[in-house]
Amino acid sequence: MNPLDYAMQIELQGKEYYLEQASLMEDSALREILQGLAADEERHYQFVKQIKESGLYDYQERIMDYDVTEIFEGAVKDPNYITVYQRAVEFENRAVELYRELARDAISDGEREAFQMLVREEEAHREVLQKVLDTLQRPEEYYSNL
Repeated sequence: MNPLDYAMQIELQGKEYYLEQASLMEDSALREILQGLAADEERHYQFVKQIKESGLYDYQERIMDYDVTEIFEGAVKDPNYITVYQRAVEFENRAVELYRELARDAISDGEREAFQMLVREEEAHREVLQKVLDTLQRPEEYYSNL
């Protein structure tokens, strides 16, 4: 599988995971965060697809032997909010590392720039998820009236 196809699969799996977990959330604010992350993953998918189809970034075909399921290994439906967000942070960590590796191994400047942009996006997701997780695990630190 080539790197751009691999990235597109990861982004679609991320979208599916976030939507699935959002459907289990009773808390509307937590559901909206996951739905927003799913929308971002769709945007990332469209970005990578555009790169591949347009030739805008001097894309060159190459084959990889990665297994896309590695990123979302352990993804299950789980109504436990803390577990959902812990897993999501783990998935984002894996995506960041993968995209860093793909950027490092890129064969063109454009491909490298695309993967570096995805690193920044996934790092931003990780930050949001970690803040939510911290708030869920230690609400007294974030809400002085508790």
